[in-house]
Amino acid sequence: MQPPDFTSDASLSNNNPADYKLRVSVLGFILHANHVLLIDQTSPPEPGLWDLPGGGLEPWESLMEGLAREVREETGLVEFQVEGLLTIAETFFAKAPGKTSHLINVIYHCSVSDRTALLSSDEAEVGERGIQWLDIRKLTAETCTTRTWKALVAANLVS
Repeated sequence: MQPPDFTSDASLSNNNPADYKLRVSVLGFILHANHVLLIDQTSPPEPGLWDLPGGGLEPWESLMEGLAREVREETGLVEFQVEGLLTIAETFFAKAPGKTSHLINVIYHCSVSDRTALLSSDEAEVGERGIQWLDIRKLTAETCTTRTWKALVAANLVS
């Protein structure tokens, strides 16, 4: 089963630019030995699913600065290597009646030398299940956010 396709939602067909918010997010697809680092997402558009660490880019930040800040804030991880751009995934979702958010998710393939770093976060968007290294073979489209699943597909780790 494929994840929800927010681009086909009829409620998002309004063409008034004032009703849209565009946001660029940077995310880390952090791998080590067939495990990916994911957070229990509590914020929209897909709360309750496993998501990549990352978030909105601040206007003054470069992509790499934003990635480092977001990964540190959401996981406590400061030592990781950016291997390159993995994919760009768009997400559309209704933020309020008649208001739509359009997220451009820039997802980088990252790695760590080991998984022994202490993981922690005070961020509200990290839920009760916290931050975990999850076995890729146990992930499904139903348990991951759309952008996480798109990253797994782009990395040729799922089909």
